Amino acid sequence: VGAPAYAFKCPSLIRQANEQMAKMDQNSDKVKKAKTLVEEADKLHKAGNHPESIKKAEEALDTLK
Repeated sequence: VGAPAYAFKCPSLIRQANEQMAKMDQNSDKVKKAKTLVEEADKLHKAGNHPESIKKAEEALDTLK
């Protein structure tokens, strides 16, 4: 998969994590950890490091399971 595809995947994963967190207890450890991971994913995405951004976003989603 080329970089442009990665560039579009990051915001989608970040949005999924944010939507999932919105439905959960904001004070739970899971949500706090996921928020940190999503913030890292967003920073990585903005810096152009899409593979790492995707990893962080997927890790956030896994944390919320």
